[in-house]
This record gives sequence, structure tokens and C-alpha cells, in this order.
Amino acid sequence: MENYSLVDFFSSDTEFSAIDHFLQSIAKTNTFDQRLSTLQEKLQRAELFQKQSIHQIGQDKQQYQQEIRKLTQQHCEQLNKKIADLETLEIRYRQEIDELKQKLKQPNDKINIVNPVFLPSKKQSINSAIELDRGVWTDAKTGLMWARISIGQEWKDGKCIRKARRLNWEGAKKACQDFKLSNYDDWRLPTINELRTLMIKSKTGFNSPERVLFSIGHNEWGEYWSETLLGNNISAWSVDFNTGVSYTYNKEEHNYARLVRTAF
Repeated sequence: MENYSLVDFFSSDTEFSAIDHFLQSIAKTNTFDQRLSTLQEKLQRAELFQKQSIHQIGQDKQQYQQEIRKLTQQHCEQLNKKIADLETLEIRYRQEIDELKQKLKQPNDKINIVNPVFLPSKKQSINSAIELDRGVWTDAKTGLMWARISIGQEWKDGKCIRKARRLNWEGAKKACQDFKLSNYDDWRLPTINELRTLMIKSKTGFNSPERVLFSIGHNEWGEYWSETLLGNNISAWSVDFNTGVSYTYNKEEHNYARLVRTAF
């Protein structure tokens, strides 16, 4: 066997291998320690967060339980109060019933008969003069209240001013929403049957007091829309008060509009 000195060992390739191995071992050890330290810190933070969360959950639970108890108590108090009020009413009603029974048993008691008071019906309470001055007219036969003006006109100082405006069917429907007269805002287009109540068939004119609804000086009698549609929903019925005849027109055509509301 050959003998090598220490100088020979460190001057050979073995020296570099040993040193390199030693340095790698140190590097691996340092990396492992760092990772271990990092994991330990994360674990500690996680445990701390878990403890804080558990504590917060406990506080929230306690708060919710207190609120539930408070609401339950309030509900019970309100319920008990209602029950007590009902019991008080029941006792009072029973006493009144007993008193009435006692009075009915007494033969000498006289019962005063009050003559009934008859209030006038809505038909009887219509004041035509006041209504006409406010720009409306109620037909006592049908219970319909008619505007004395057409769309486009205005009622001012007891008179109809401006000219009536022709519009298509949709425009007439929309005009109803903005129309206000005599403090009423529930005006609408009349049905064809309602519109025909103003017309005398086969005659020129209309079935209403003379010059109440149609002011010749401010608008033509012409065709007036109804809200009644034809079966195809493309056309709608109208009445021509100049000829006394009903027609159907395409909804895009333009006619006059006289609005109505149900008075009674």
C-alpha cells in the first residue's frame, strides 16, 4: 500500500470533492432551516387567527342570543297586551248585552221609533247649472259625465275656447292621462255604445241638450274616437256626429276625441 502525506491529500482531486460536498451540505442545511422557520411562523399566525376567529364567533353568538331574547320578550309583551285588551272588550260587550237583555224583559219600556231619513241619490243630487258652468254635463239616464270640450279645447270662464284637435287613436288614449277638467282626472275614451247614446240615429245631431257638448263655433261635429277596437285590433269604432253614423277607422287616422267618466 502506498503512503500519502497530508500535503498529498489536499493537493489531490479528493480535496476539492470534500470541500465541495461540505459546502453543499451547509447550503442545504441553511435552506431547510429557513423553510422550517417560515412554516413555523405561518403556523403560529394561523393558530392566532383561529383563536381570534373563535373569540369573535363567540361574541357574535352571544350578541345574537341577546337580541333574540329581547325580541322574544317584546313580542310576548305585545301579545299579552293584545290578549288583555281583547278580554277587556269581551267583558264590556257581555255587560252591555246583559243590560240590553234586562231592558227587553221590562214590558213598560217604550221604544222610540225614529223616522228614517232618506238621502238623495246621486242622480237627484246633480246640480246641472253648476256642472255646466264647470265644463261638464251628466246624463241622468246613463250616469255618464261628459266633458263639454274636446281634446285641444280649453274651458275658461264658463266658455269653450280654442279649436278641437284631431289625433290618432293612440294619441287620443294618451291624452286621457293628462286631461283634467272640473277637478276630475279619471277621464277616458268612451266605448262605442257610450258614444252612441249622444247620437240620434238616421238624423243629424246628438242626444243631449242643445249646444251643451258640441259648440259649433269652435269645432266641427265630425268623427269622434271610441275606445272600442275592431276584431283585428287595427281599427277602432268612431261616431260621426255630422251624419249620425258609426264608422271604423284605422287607428293611425286622425279623429276628434270627447272624453267621459262614470259619474254614478
